[in-house]
Amino acid sequence: MHSDNKKSSNTIKTLAHHIAFTRPLLLIPIWTAAILGFWAGGGNRGAKNHWELILLTTFLGIGIYGLNQIFDKVADRENEKHLPLAMGLISPFMAWFITISGFVGALVIGIFKTPAIAILTVICVLLGIAYSAPPLKLKDRWLHALIANGVGHGALVFLLGYFYALHQCEECKFSILAILKCIAFASAFATVYIFTTLLDTEGDRKFGKETIAVKFGLRRSGAFGLLGLLISLILAVIAREPALFLTAIIATPFYAGALADESIKKAKIERANKIAVLVLAITTIFYEPSMLIPLVLAIGFAAIYYRKILGVKYP
Repeated sequence: MHSDNKKSSNTIKTLAHHIAFTRPLLLIPIWTAAILGFWAGGGNRGAKNHWELILLTTFLGIGIYGLNQIFDKVADRENEKHLPLAMGLISPFMAWFITISGFVGALVIGIFKTPAIAILTVICVLLGIAYSAPPLKLKDRWLHALIANGVGHGALVFLLGYFYALHQCEECKFSILAILKCIAFASAFATVYIFTTLLDTEGDRKFGKETIAVKFGLRRSGAFGLLGLLISLILAVIAREPALFLTAIIATPFYAGALADESIKKAKIERANKIAVLVLAITTIFYEPSMLIPLVLAIGFAAIYYRKILGVKYP
């Protein structure tokens, strides 16, 4: 009986490790950008089928984050990111299988929709590959990585949601405000990326990754991040994007406070990033209440996995 319980426990842990490889918490900002794009494109006028959009963006995230873990395995271990592949908790074969499945799943859904959605899906996949895989490895060059994160996670995902709704709404037409919203989201997501690089400076420098924090130092990079936040706030006002505006207003004091200390503390940077992501996610629920379900599942799983299985206080 004891042997059966132990076998069952090991099976659950193995399954949890593979789910954790998909980075559920990092899927949340992708979902929020997609849903806010969906709302702007016609969700506010009755467009449906947002769950298919969530599935598409989930597959994209799994492919992109999976490939990043595969090529950053050693650096992730050095930076103590508690990721299952870096910790040797899943096999390289399964990591590749999950990653490729994610990209294939996204393409299968995206290429059979409208031409705009098909093109955006292919661009997202190619950008995700170029970001982590040689020979380009955009992640290791500060400007390329900054642009890729802003454009990929922010603008392109927002546009995916926008066109997903637009083609369902006969009375809806493409608006110039969509472009401003794209830039606002690109700036906001680039900001979060900048502050994320502040957390891994030592390990990134050791492995030859020239992130913006490695290139310009912590405080100057943080100042660039605050500038990006200000740009997103201003554009959110102009483009009438209240969710992004509210997120920027609430998150700014936390980012500024983290930089104001004589020595920049990683814990405060992490807190500011979490607040920004969480506020944007919560505001998204007011647009689409059903988004509460995947948000609770992602956060709940991460809390149980990291605290109960890995024994670390995260998230």
